[in-house]
Amino acid sequence: MTRHDEILAETALREVRGLTARQAVLRLFELGLVSRRGCEQRAICDEVERLERQGMARCEAFEAAAQKLCCSYEKVRGAFYNKTKN
Repeated sequence: MTRHDEILAETALREVRGLTARQAVLRLFELGLVSRRGCEQRAICDEVERLERQGMARCEAFEAAAQKLCCSYEKVRGAFYNKTKN
């Protein structure tokens, strides 16, 4: 972690001091200090991988994840296959 990262982290920590972990994350979203897109992509990948571990085929896992996360199949597919690019 760079010194710049440390300074930015301190700024974010000041905003959430005294909050629970959940409240802190929601506050960081509210302030625009955490990438919703990045979190969404992670949630999509985690859900698809969880379903695959349970034995579901990938295409079916994409459909189930899209339904659960209220987004399109294409969004799930794109997030899953583009995860290494980000």
